[in-house]
Amino acid sequence: MAELEAEEWLFFFSAKQARRPAVIRQILTKRLSNSALFWGMRYQILDYINVFPQLDTVHFDRQIDLLCKKKYLNRNNNGTVILTELGLTKKDVLKKRQTLTCPELFNVYRIPDLVWMIRLLVQVASEASWGNSRYYVAVDNFECQVLIKKWLKQYSMNFLQENLLKELANFLQQEKPLTAWIFCSQFAGHNTVPATTEQLAKQSGLSQLEIETIFLDLSSRFALHLIKVRSPLCSIIEHFKIKNSLFDKSRAALKQALNGVSIADMAQQTQLKESTICEHLLNAAIIERNFPYSLFLNSTEEKQLTDLLPSDIDQWQYKLVGPFQDQISFFKYRLFAIKRSHKTIEYK
Repeated sequence: MAELEAEEWLFFFSAKQARRPAVIRQILTKRLSNSALFWGMRYQILDYINVFPQLDTVHFDRQIDLLCKKKYLNRNNNGTVILTELGLTKKDVLKKRQTLTCPELFNVYRIPDLVWMIRLLVQVASEASWGNSRYYVAVDNFECQVLIKKWLKQYSMNFLQENLLKELANFLQQEKPLTAWIFCSQFAGHNTVPATTEQLAKQSGLSQLEIETIFLDLSSRFALHLIKVRSPLCSIIEHFKIKNSLFDKSRAALKQALNGVSIADMAQQTQLKESTICEHLLNAAIIERNFPYSLFLNSTEEKQLTDLLPSDIDQWQYKLVGPFQDQISFFKYRLFAIKRSHKTIEYK
């Protein structure tokens, strides 16, 4: 995806909630500690995990500094930043532009590779429909080429043409004519050269970033469409599914907890530290809305924490638990913060 202009980052900030740029960067690049996941949940940006995996840290920080200089953001003494009135106005303008409809797919599938795969599928089907077997392959991706050859051995070229055409037509009829045209214009086909983002930007009046966003958005959602309708092409899409080991470990820990296995026993069985098991369970609480809090947190502890902590969860610190830290561990404190957050989050 093209490099974002500094103003585009305003989308991830709030006029009501001070946020740490480092947390936003960690979410976008999938550098996921439990702290990053917790604050990503608080900021309501977990859907954007892994959307910008190659984001340059230094450049991002410089852009945030630039936004502060332009008075779009205001930096607090503790390093958090908040949208100014000027920044909020700018953000409202940016929200009218094309955005990713399902950014969460970037943490489920290797979207950049899926984009190449869909490009190749369209070209192969197009050339075959004209009986042309000698052409320049526009997608120089060996993995994609091997995958489509393997799929064609199981099915057939005619089947690819029929299925791909049918599903593309079904998918695109739900889209706006302009976005459908931008999407299709970027495919190579028989005697058809794909349009560049620059050409499409000039013809449509949109920015090059918006053109790229449209193609990424429709490519990812078309892949999801193929899965929803159980297309035979599903096996190709599923090949690009990401192995989320962090979330898998978290769900595994939750499953064991539901089966009555203690944290100590989990640690012994997996040869991990108890603190690591606790992190896995905290992550599970963040990503699973039906987490069984009562297994780890009783009503007395919840009442104690309610009495000790301020109403604004963003202002919570474990040190506020004070003399009760011997009874209430950081694990229980953070678990309570997660539970309360799921009930009360309202920042935008």
